[in-house]
Amino acid sequence: MIRLHMSDLIQSQANTTYPALEKIPAMQRRRLSAIAKIALNSAIQALEGQSVDYIIWVSQYGDEHKTLSILNDVLQDQTPSPTQFSTSVHNAISGLYSILCQDATPATSLAGSWNDALVEAYAWLKTCQNQNVRVLVVYYDEPLPVIYRDFQVFDAFSMAAVLSLNQPNLEIDLSQYSAPAYYFQEAQTFQAFWQGSEHSKLAWQKC
Repeated sequence: MIRLHMSDLIQSQANTTYPALEKIPAMQRRRLSAIAKIALNSAIQALEGQSVDYIIWVSQYGDEHKTLSILNDVLQDQTPSPTQFSTSVHNAISGLYSILCQDATPATSLAGSWNDALVEAYAWLKTCQNQNVRVLVVYYDEPLPVIYRDFQVFDAFSMAAVLSLNQPNLEIDLSQYSAPAYYFQEAQTFQAFWQGSEHSKLAWQKC
């Protein structure tokens, strides 16, 4: 049984404004991919006025559109852009956040689900002797390009929250957990659950 305290869940949706990105210089902001903007906006908003000791970035697909663009360049005998390559890897958004926000907080990047990130956060918190440490969890995803068989129709989104062990308000029973076919569905279901518009699903309970 996992018990965590979760702060308010911050959400960002595609095709909306991203007020938190105003803290990033305009020239650098324009170069960010769509999914990077969504992820960074949620992360920065969740950290407004506070700090954490660890950051977990998680996405099922990452910035797959950049990877496909690089593969197309290779197929056309063109040299892929080094910048595009460096920002296509799964931990690129974590690195961009660290550089653009000048935040050296230790971080990890997972290819996984929202629940995977919660378990990772809990494991890290339990290894710390200081019970006051906190973790920022950021989930982000966008659909795969239509060329892929697993293409699913949904709008890109992200969500972020700060987690700790003190005064838990979320309980996760992993014995009752069954992973969904697509991780974005799990994240969206958690959003609805946390907002109170859905009954408990996938082993989550408020406490």
